[in-house]
Amino acid sequence: MGRQIFRTLVAFGLSCYLALASSAAAIALHRADTTAAATATITVNAANVIGPVDQRIFGINTAIWDSAFNTDTTRSLLQEMAVQALRFPGGSLSDEYHWATNTTRNNTWTWATSFDAFASVALTTPAEVYITANYGSGTAQEAADWVRYSNITRGYNFKYWEVGNENFGSWEYDTHAVQWDPYTYAVAFRDYVTLMKAADPTIKVGAVLVTGEDSYANNTNHTAVNPRTGRVHNGWTPVLLTTLKSLGVTPDFAIYHRYEQAPGQESDSLLLQSAKSWPNDAANLRQQLSDYLGATGSNVELVVTEHNSVYSNPGKQSTNLVNGLFMADSLGQILKTEFRALLWWDLRNGQENNNNNSPLLYGWRPYGDYGVLSPQSVRYPSFYIIKLMRHFARGGDTVVQATSDNSLLAVYAVKRANGSLTLLLINKSPSQAQPTRVWVNDYVPDPQSGVTSYGIRKTKPRAPEPARPIWPRPHLPPPGRFSITASRLIRLRSFPWSQPRGIGSTTRGYSSHSIIEIF
Repeated sequence: MGRQIFRTLVAFGLSCYLALASSAAAIALHRADTTAAATATITVNAANVIGPVDQRIFGINTAIWDSAFNTDTTRSLLQEMAVQALRFPGGSLSDEYHWATNTTRNNTWTWATSFDAFASVALTTPAEVYITANYGSGTAQEAADWVRYSNITRGYNFKYWEVGNENFGSWEYDTHAVQWDPYTYAVAFRDYVTLMKAADPTIKVGAVLVTGEDSYANNTNHTAVNPRTGRVHNGWTPVLLTTLKSLGVTPDFAIYHRYEQAPGQESDSLLLQSAKSWPNDAANLRQQLSDYLGATGSNVELVVTEHNSVYSNPGKQSTNLVNGLFMADSLGQILKTEFRALLWWDLRNGQENNNNNSPLLYGWRPYGDYGVLSPQSVRYPSFYIIKLMRHFARGGDTVVQATSDNSLLAVYAVKRANGSLTLLLINKSPSQAQPTRVWVNDYVPDPQSGVTSYGIRKTKPRAPEPARPIWPRPHLPPPGRFSITASRLIRLRSFPWSQPRGIGSTTRGYSSHSIIEIF
């Protein structure tokens, strides 16, 4: 939803490992504390291509309230994370924001980060930029003037422009005669697209969509009949798309936001199983685009410009390593869909002390925060997850098939543009390390394989370890003849972890909530 507050993370005992994989090989991975766990089986088929990796998958939201944004510190941190997509001006405030004056609504005071200040930082990165124009209280002309200023006057050449933010929701500021109405939005969208593309024909303009044909049926003045099923719907997306088709308008991309949980109902175990439904969301949106726009619907790209674990009032889970694991799992799942962008909410937000800090949730930080950085630029676990992703995948790589027979061990695989193969494994168990046998087919290994980890020794968070060899070179079998076990080649180091005494938990054993990468 793009709340104006800020979001964070803490530590689970996350361990991330990277290692290059094999040709028709069996690789066993295990730790000293795995006696109670059955061996899981991972199967990777490097020849079974799922699709490309888009650089915009590795994105993050920024905001006008971030007083530390236009600083060398932020420039350095964005470079450290290797962020590939940025969004501005900041969620729900987009529907109140007047870019030319850097103000919201009728206020005269200005925000901490102006558009030009944002641009000065964004242009120091390789990131693609998403700008959200003001639908709630703005005009098509105001949006067109923004495009002209940005791309013609200033030469920023920002390509992706959204019309509004979550305009189906009553939490959004909306000054139209009929509020939160898909028909009103569709008619306005036509005007926005026309004027914005007149200012710069090279830009892409996106419309706000939701899953479900009956979701957010805010008004019944206009209905939509699904041409495929013959059923009548009043939901946001069917009415919006039906109206756009009647107006002869097709958006360049569909904007989708997703938050998994309601505040106060957070669950670590449920959150860590939730990402597997991303393919369902992609399929639902694509079906609606096809049903209501017809053949032109196939040209509409799907993007996720906001995502996090709870839709408001973040508690301790948000500053917990669980949220980092969830972030990685979502990214892996999205890579297997046709979503082409994923922008996490958000860079900096702010600490909240009085939300769900239940001892049933893992974590030792007694507060919530949506950001990957604190307002003082302290790095949370989610920061390190984004940073680690550069070792797993980048734009131009290719996603290949990988499966796990254990619901607590997720796996994703990517063939890199340089020819190497990377695996991302996520251990979702709070109590067990997971011995794993990895079968990799149709790939020849590189003897220079290495490991990069991110984990916690006892109570102290630590940054990812540098890459190091997995196998002593004299012990590496010839390429293409792998049939080996972890005890011989890849013995994963155990990282004891615990929460600080007095925070609500005692030591629980060895690191088991972990991410393991093999490259």
